[in-house]
Amino acid sequence: MKEYKEIWNNKKEKLFVTLLARTKISESCPVAYRLIKITDFQEMESTRVLVPAKALISVLELKKTLLMCGHNPNVTKEYWIQAHQEVIKETDKIITLCYKPGFYGDVYLRVNDIVIGKVKGDKPVLHPGAKNHLSVEDKQETLKLWKMNVAPYALYSSRIMLALCCGFSGFLLKLSGMEGGGFHLWGMSSIGKTSSAYMLASLAGSPKDIVVLWNNTDKGLEEIAVAHNDSYLVLDESKLLDKDVLAAAKIMQNRVYTLSGGKGKTRSAMYENKVAEWQVSIFSTGECSLQQLAASGNVERLEGENVRVIDVNADAGAEMGIFESLPDGINSSNELVHAIKDATHRYYGSAKPAFLKRLVADIQDDRESVKQKLEKGIEFFLNKHQVDRNSGIQVRIAKRFAIAYVAGSMAVKYGVLPFTKQDVMKGISTCYLDSFEVVLSEPEVMKSPLGRSFDAIIDFIKKDDLLNLIGNDRVTQTAIKKAPVIIHKVKGRTVYAVDKDLVHNCLPKSQRKGILTLLTKQGVLLSDTNKEYSTIQIIYKRKQVGRRYCFVCSKFDKFMTE
Repeated sequence: MKEYKEIWNNKKEKLFVTLLARTKISESCPVAYRLIKITDFQEMESTRVLVPAKALISVLELKKTLLMCGHNPNVTKEYWIQAHQEVIKETDKIITLCYKPGFYGDVYLRVNDIVIGKVKGDKPVLHPGAKNHLSVEDKQETLKLWKMNVAPYALYSSRIMLALCCGFSGFLLKLSGMEGGGFHLWGMSSIGKTSSAYMLASLAGSPKDIVVLWNNTDKGLEEIAVAHNDSYLVLDESKLLDKDVLAAAKIMQNRVYTLSGGKGKTRSAMYENKVAEWQVSIFSTGECSLQQLAASGNVERLEGENVRVIDVNADAGAEMGIFESLPDGINSSNELVHAIKDATHRYYGSAKPAFLKRLVADIQDDRESVKQKLEKGIEFFLNKHQVDRNSGIQVRIAKRFAIAYVAGSMAVKYGVLPFTKQDVMKGISTCYLDSFEVVLSEPEVMKSPLGRSFDAIIDFIKKDDLLNLIGNDRVTQTAIKKAPVIIHKVKGRTVYAVDKDLVHNCLPKSQRKGILTLLTKQGVLLSDTNKEYSTIQIIYKRKQVGRRYCFVCSKFDKFMTE
């Protein structure tokens, strides 16, 4: 050490490393670290790195560690000695290592280690082992440009307004005492669901970095949820869960409970053998509702499951998918979908930090006042919609929408959303009213908004004069081809064989694939092998008489009697 001190004194070089702080050894963090800054003077950039204690035992070990972290290798042997002395020196600055982002006291730790709020005491910093599943929260362009070019699209879609407000509500869950949960936006492909996910993702970063697919492993989703603690989680494409419908239904049921419940089922070394915990607001998309997915897999929904993550029909009822209207200069919903994709991939990452900066400042100024305003806003929403306070389910459904309304209103107040509170209320209220009766009634496919398209088909099947080919060998091919519906045996099942043109005329093209695929999964509609859905060739007296959609009588009759 004497030799090192002489070199330090005689040949001191300009250092690229600076010691910032050290950690305390505790039960939750038994390994000591040093927080250092590595500076690149040519690029005028710096990087913060946590160096474990084992890297400090010698100059050589520290050199290896710093080089792996991107340190400039073109320095002298003496330089590494000086760097070692800098990193191991005494310091009174202490940091606390944390295993997830989110609130710590009255400050908020972001995924990029930036702390929002005035720190009182030790500064929180993310543990190196917590960074495997953190989303990349980059910023591109300013909040002003995001407000001009992205946010206004929410005025044309109540579903997008719900998505944005659902995102902001993730920062209020801990303050409100509510459990995690959110919404599942469902409907046919090309209806605009992904546009809502893109809009929500743009609050924090680029959609390609923020949106997560459902088909991660259970353990992977738990770790992803931890990495989004005290924030929001965007989950896209629930259809990717499993090819087997029963398996997909069970997986989804378990994951909805786990993600909204905020506690992992397994232990992971990543969390120092502690059960993973989190609190997130969830926004999910898929072609089937969670209720339909459960029904198709013959899985009974657990009590309370439908009020944790609430089904919201993506179809806003204006024949434009998720949109109720179009901006000036936009001629179709398809054109608007492309405009949203372009805008959200160009302007992003400014709304989340702006909202948190104001929220944390308010909390640090008067936490109780913020809580009271939050509770008052929730009560206002419940009173406005005349929620039955004696119904626990109705209250829980309404509160999920209510906290989204309050969060959106706060974003308006903070200058993050360029709307009025009335705009926010209109969008959230529309989604609430569209979803409320559906959630309470737990409808079957035929009773759903999409199922209304089947009314004409049901009317044909209810007729007493249906052409029955079973045991009847005197029917001509001409008569068969003219009949809109016939009764026949197909694949050993008695079916209503419906003319394909009748089905196509009754089902809008945008809805056809989703409805028929779901009915096939439920066993209501027969199909050719390995097809999502299909017509089947009708054979009568060993001759082909045309392809038809074949609905199993015993299952289809249930829809007509309910």
